[in-house]
Amino acid sequence: MRRRCVPPLFIAAFLVLALALSACGGGPDSGGDKRQALAVAKARAAFRKAQARGEDLSAGPCIAEQLPGLVDWAADVAHDPRQPIDDEPAHQCQSYREGRTHHFVELTPQGQPIRAQ
Repeated sequence: MRRRCVPPLFIAAFLVLALALSACGGGPDSGGDKRQALAVAKARAAFRKAQARGEDLSAGPCIAEQLPGLVDWAADVAHDPRQPIDDEPAHQCQSYREGRTHHFVELTPQGQPIRAQ
């Protein structure tokens, strides 16, 4: 019975893919993706609380300087579609501007996620 060899090109492609995924912090099951999803969920909860308090969310306020349980994440409301004013530091969470948080979730004035990074 003859044994089949794995083509060298297949092995090389697999190694390149594995190396690329490890350099990017892992595949779709990485902890970063789970943390990001958790941050979005907590930001949406903060949004609902702000709505319940009657806050005007149309002006794009910071709704959480620090998300509960995620000390490095803030949550902000931005225009939909985003506008240049949304990138101005004066319209971002103070904790992000001061470097106390390094990640943020942006939601639309209706509470839908725009981005999380």
